[in-house]
Amino acid sequence: SYSFCTLLVTDKKMACCDIGAKRRLAMLEGHLGTAPSLAQGMKTKEYERFVAFQKLDAHTHHNVEGLTFGKTAAECGFEGTMTINADIALDEWPYVEEQRRLAKAVKTNNVHWCTTFTMEGFQEPGWVERTIEGIKNDLAQGATGVKVWKNIGMEEKKSDGSFIMIDDDLFNPIFRFLADMGVTLVGHCGEPKNCWLPVEEMTVNNDKEYFASNAKYHMFKHPEYPSYQAQIDARDNMLRKNGSLKFMGCHLGSQEWSVDVLSRTLTEFSDMSVDFAHRMCHLQYQAKEDRERVREFFMKHQDQLVYGTDLMFFKGDTPKKIRDTCIETWFSDWMFLATDEAQSCPEVNGEYRGLGLPEYVLRKVYYTNALRWFPTLRK
Repeated sequence: SYSFCTLLVTDKKMACCDIGAKRRLAMLEGHLGTAPSLAQGMKTKEYERFVAFQKLDAHTHHNVEGLTFGKTAAECGFEGTMTINADIALDEWPYVEEQRRLAKAVKTNNVHWCTTFTMEGFQEPGWVERTIEGIKNDLAQGATGVKVWKNIGMEEKKSDGSFIMIDDDLFNPIFRFLADMGVTLVGHCGEPKNCWLPVEEMTVNNDKEYFASNAKYHMFKHPEYPSYQAQIDARDNMLRKNGSLKFMGCHLGSQEWSVDVLSRTLTEFSDMSVDFAHRMCHLQYQAKEDRERVREFFMKHQDQLVYGTDLMFFKGDTPKKIRDTCIETWFSDWMFLATDEAQSCPEVNGEYRGLGLPEYVLRKVYYTNALRWFPTLRK
């Protein structure tokens, strides 16, 4: 049997895949003025500019054999990508050991690997020491960072029945070790705020559609679980306790709903960055309402924003599917960040304009910021 949280997160992500594909094609259509094939989109001058630009994708999940992903990344001008292991227990997700094997099997000059640790046996004596030793071994084998997932805070429970949160003292020695080693902690803490709101108050359409049809995964209807703010507070408390720890908050740090709120967090924590993985539509929603506010956020925090997509592939995905999904995702994101053209997507009602960021900001977002938090991506 699976936990409430694991089903919530993974089912939701799988359910949104088709919507995401439509979004990417819609952005290509908006750029070209007609409904193009992927091949047509790749013939444009903007696509040539995209390919020529130096880039890294610091958030993917490559859980499949083969080198198609790495070859496609190179074709699209990505100097490196990072596949992230995660402590997720679901049929389509390999166990952590298998994720490690796959990551190391595809590790090439442009596919790098972020490890994780499991919470299995976390209340048993010696768990912390074993976990640190495992991290040491993974770092010695080329891991670029260490990932914690939302099962901490939304799934794992202590013997007294309470949820263990990311600021629990249990993790202090692990995070101190990472800080001493200069290794970045990659954190997926909590869920989008929409998960805790009534459907009618949600922002993007994919969240509205999903939670309207899946009430059992809608946190608004499950007050027995830790609140949205409890997840954010625990993360911030953990960062305050570990002042020298480098941290990348996945998915806009679960503060995707407001660039103003996220700005305050990034201002307080100078060693924190965030990626955009699977949350670009939240930026597009806010750009529709106030493009300049979103653009100003990028300008202010240009040194703390890391490009990542959350592209994920599993056994059975064909080379064509992998290649097409990568190109569609990467190019549509580029259109929003790098151009000021009018665009649209299924998740957001109405048109919005791309941010048209300056090239020096794009270079930081797409490349140099990732190297600050993950220096070995350069190798």
